[in-house]
Amino acid sequence: MSLRIARPWKDPKTGVYYLRQRVPSDLLVGVKGQTVALPIGPAWASIKVGSVVQASLRTKEPKEARVRHSAADGALKEFWQAERSRSVSVTDQGGFFARKEWGQRPVPAGDLIPLKPLPAPSPAKAREPHFTAGDLFERWALDRAAKRAPNTIKRYRGSYRSLDAFANGRDARDLTPDDVFAWAERRRDVEGISPRAINRNDLVAVSSVFRWASSRASGKLLEMNPAAGLSLDEPRIVAQRERTFRESEIAAILSAASCVEPNVRNPTRASARRWCPWLAAYTGARIGELTSLEQRDIRIEAGIPIMHLRVTKTGEPRMVPLHAHLIEQGFLDFVEALPAGPLFYDPKKHRVGSGATPAELRSRSVAEWVRETVKLDPGVDPNHGWRHTWKTRALGVGIEERLRDAITGHRVASVGRRYETPTLPMLADAMSRFPRYQDEIVLDAYGKAIHS
Repeated sequence: MSLRIARPWKDPKTGVYYLRQRVPSDLLVGVKGQTVALPIGPAWASIKVGSVVQASLRTKEPKEARVRHSAADGALKEFWQAERSRSVSVTDQGGFFARKEWGQRPVPAGDLIPLKPLPAPSPAKAREPHFTAGDLFERWALDRAAKRAPNTIKRYRGSYRSLDAFANGRDARDLTPDDVFAWAERRRDVEGISPRAINRNDLVAVSSVFRWASSRASGKLLEMNPAAGLSLDEPRIVAQRERTFRESEIAAILSAASCVEPNVRNPTRASARRWCPWLAAYTGARIGELTSLEQRDIRIEAGIPIMHLRVTKTGEPRMVPLHAHLIEQGFLDFVEALPAGPLFYDPKKHRVGSGATPAELRSRSVAEWVRETVKLDPGVDPNHGWRHTWKTRALGVGIEERLRDAITGHRVASVGRRYETPTLPMLADAMSRFPRYQDEIVLDAYGKAIHS
């Protein structure tokens, strides 16, 4: 008789491969309804046992399916073996206890093993009332409010809103790795989010919250983290061009910014277009950090003109010296003439109920304006391109890496470097070495040089 080899099963409709295995008859009564954890690629999946165990291998590739099936099948066989080893029931016979194998006759009385009385079972912990993924996130946000940057909590909330809508009111404790993976696939296939963004944003967010929920810090609200190890395959992306701005793009953007005229009807929008590209060009700051600036953030510290970036991606504020060329253009005079409050948006005009802050909305509008005005190459980001450009130009004039990181707000990778805290005079000296953009050909709308 030939030995039958277990193989992946292919769903004829979707083309996805599955592990399908009938539960051994001698274990069916004892294991039906239990949950078994199986390795599926880089992650683990929790599968409920019925008369048949079926688990998606999450691939349509035959070769990869065979590899994943082999690992999952091996783990399932170990589960069957472990259940057979545990299939020992205990019966009380006159103060003694005897073993009895499932499906077999009782052990003879002569083989009884004297044992101590079994301890009374612990009372079952009552299950908490129903709570959704969204409810779970709000618990996490409340617990982590003092430990996480507000921007991080805000980014995570967006991912959890999407997951909560996908789960459609299900209890968060019932969500499995398959559920989370299916949500990630929907984000990719239906909502058009890139696998890279899903892996780095959505899955990081849900995994972080679920990890907290399955830890002692939360009182173990969940038994496991259903997002642990999950990721989508990312297609290899070949960059079409460099991320820095080219000389012609620098000239076009700064020229367009210099040509912006004041607008009485919408003064903050005009101010953002006029100054944010120049501020980004001379600091490498994120545009969202710049559009969050208020009048109080531009001041003199220890004799050094600075801008205090209080709203940052990392949640860590920083002071950045202003380049002399910005002062020559009249930036300090512009700020001094304004009333207290935001420089680049009007809080009174903010749309109620908007998911984004006024500063975020303004940063997006600046990006749209730059791209449309100068017909920017789609391969470079109209806002983030300045961070790449600033750091590249700073490197070219020998500004040290630790100082470059301190000015742009990049996290320091080296533990040793974290002990180095550049002083404001150090940063000011570095900024004085940064090359002036007046060396570029910056033209106004009529082709006349604005800055010599």
